[in-house]
Amino acid sequence: MTELAYSTVAATDEIPERGFSSFEINGLEIIICSFRDDYYALENRCSHALSSFDGGRLRAWTLICPLHGGTFDIRDGSCTGLPAKRPIQSYPCRVKNGMVEVALDAASAATA
Repeated sequence: MTELAYSTVAATDEIPERGFSSFEINGLEIIICSFRDDYYALENRCSHALSSFDGGRLRAWTLICPLHGGTFDIRDGSCTGLPAKRPIQSYPCRVKNGMVEVALDAASAATA
């Protein structure tokens, strides 16, 4: 099994609790969400109208797109509400020494 290669994205205190911040990593726009001291990494593009989540909201584990209100589960990127029908990409995420790290696999980075 191949070990994932993690990249440092931000310090944990740069991401608001019960909120999210957007970042670019290896040319890919992602968001890091924080809820209950856990961190989740997702692509920063709604699968419905391809808009970014900047200006959207996070309610518990639900990410709400600001454009049309589509909703997604931040734990796995699954679609939880219309008008979105398809999931968004999620990425392995961990905290190490107070820093949030994200692993992007080659296939995900190539399709971005």
